[in-house]
Amino acid sequence: MASPLLAPRSSIDSSDTPASIEKVREVQDAIEKVTPYLAEFKKAYLERAERGEFNTLGSSQSMLSRHPTYPVLMRSEAALQQDYLKKLKSKFIETAAKAQFLRFIRNDDGQQWGAEENEQLEAQNQRDKAELRDTKIRLQQSFDRATQLARELEAERPLLVKEAKEANRLAREVNEMRLELMRLGRDKPVEERLTIPAAEEILDNQIVQLQELDTELHSLQESAASHKADAKKVEKEIEALRPAVVQAKAQLQADAAAARAEGREEAEAMSRMCDWYTSAEEMYKDLFGLEAIDTPSENELRLQYSKPVPYTVSLVFNPTTKQLADAKARIPLLGLPGVDISEAIDLAVDANDGRQLLAYARMKATMVANGRV
Repeated sequence: MASPLLAPRSSIDSSDTPASIEKVREVQDAIEKVTPYLAEFKKAYLERAERGEFNTLGSSQSMLSRHPTYPVLMRSEAALQQDYLKKLKSKFIETAAKAQFLRFIRNDDGQQWGAEENEQLEAQNQRDKAELRDTKIRLQQSFDRATQLARELEAERPLLVKEAKEANRLAREVNEMRLELMRLGRDKPVEERLTIPAAEEILDNQIVQLQELDTELHSLQESAASHKADAKKVEKEIEALRPAVVQAKAQLQADAAAARAEGREEAEAMSRMCDWYTSAEEMYKDLFGLEAIDTPSENELRLQYSKPVPYTVSLVFNPTTKQLADAKARIPLLGLPGVDISEAIDLAVDANDGRQLLAYARMKATMVANGRV
């Protein structure tokens, strides 16, 4: 058979409803009465913490004195106080037993209490116990609430620290901007500052400029559209001319191939001609004994011969007219300074005929070699 306490109730009795409401009102009144006392207790508790009365750890200032609202420290302090009260109660019971034993030995009944006084004391004791029980319940609820809030605050602490740092940073930036504005206001005179009418005028001018730029943009877009159409037409024309371009390109390639073939022939002919001139030069040097050709300056040509006897002929030309301007010949003779051909040099300079001078110098060198000079 089920217990009547565990049986479900389908509805609330009308007879119990006023009593429940009355209990709720009593609890509310009790809370309203206790709230000022709790505030006073909290204030006194914090004052005691400031005075350092919670030095339970034996140091000059315990953690609870420095953090009086920390739930973990409050729990530790409450446990210590409960142990102290238990010891005090044991001490009181021991002292009362000793006093009663002494009175029993001395046959001293002590102070006699009547039944009425005992009932009053019992009633007062019950009221005090009930008040103490309610206070313990409220204290436990407050403690649980404080613990929960502490955990929530501990979980939100990083975010709060971050927001505090951000707030400090923003405050510093605001102060810096204020200082910057003050500096600008100090450095810039009033007549140089931009007034509201001047700013409105600049805004109106900018609006007009934007309208003009918008009109110009539309015209440019239309021009771009027309150029795009023209480009399409030109592209079509290019596509139409592409076969002709391909044909012309092929013709150019054929012409280039023919030109390269012709160029190779000309190069071969030029190479043969260079070889002929080179061989002719070598033959001339061997035939006439030309040993070296030097240019000491821009307008001087020096020819050194090794046979029939070693001699040198220098031809100097006029840099402007490119004609023979002077000449020197050194044909050594045994025991003499050399052969004098100054008269032939003068005639060659007057006639601008360097070949005649070279032929005359060779003739004199041959005569020296044959011993006829």
